[in-house]
Amino acid sequence: MAERIFCCEQNADEPMIGTADRVDVWVLLEYKPTWKAKALADNSLDADTRAWLDDNLAALENAGLKARPQFIRRPELDCDATQLFVATAQGLFGAAGVGYEFLQQIRLPDVVAGPGSLERVEAPRYFVCTNGQRDVCCARYGLPIYAGLRERVGDRVWQITHLGGHRFAPNVLVLPRGALYGRLAEPGLDDFVARTEAGELAFDWLRGRSGLAPAAQAAEALLRRPDLSSPRVVEAGDGLWEVTFDSPAGSVTCRVRRSAQPRAVLKSCADEEPKPVTPFLPG
Repeated sequence: MAERIFCCEQNADEPMIGTADRVDVWVLLEYKPTWKAKALADNSLDADTRAWLDDNLAALENAGLKARPQFIRRPELDCDATQLFVATAQGLFGAAGVGYEFLQQIRLPDVVAGPGSLERVEAPRYFVCTNGQRDVCCARYGLPIYAGLRERVGDRVWQITHLGGHRFAPNVLVLPRGALYGRLAEPGLDDFVARTEAGELAFDWLRGRSGLAPAAQAAEALLRRPDLSSPRVVEAGDGLWEVTFDSPAGSVTCRVRRSAQPRAVLKSCADEEPKPVTPFLPG
């Protein structure tokens, strides 16, 4: 029998800065049954709930917002309530009810304008990609990190469906910052949690903040400064970008570029052949 190849072990030296999907609104809905490989499309949600989700996602898209729906769960907790989290540029908001009927009173475009009946969630929430049906690395490496985070932050950590980037597993999304992290490991979890709980970015594991364009994600990760805001991205051509941030001491500019030569990586454990990628590098 051929030895199983794990994509995240094959790409341990690939730069991962600037690889978070761009997202304006995260829509995280608790779904407790077993997740399929493409859980958002293949599930047993009732017709009314499916219609609610589809209609609200379409309304966000029509408003020019990129929304990303995800399923979440905490399998070890037996609870009748169903949780909804909505993360926008204004923060993280939550609502819960028995079953899914409570969703019918919520319009996601209204939440973007103002949370309304949803409660603001202040403390960080951690979402660990564990969907082994989508990629075996997510379960193999995500589940131990989920367990480790439960020991440290209790019920503020959830399992989540595919976040993208199996090869960077284990992947962890932290809201409300919208920060996506990769390659978390048990030896670094105390430091990771301490930085996150302090409201900082844990740069050692940062793939990028989903609210930023990829070039800005990469520049922020390279600068490793906590005092930067309001990035402005200018494409300079030839795969080069200039990203300027505000800081208390004045503007700060970082140049980033795409690798001139693609590198072949195994993007998923299911891939039979490597695929080309052009990671961000210092400019």
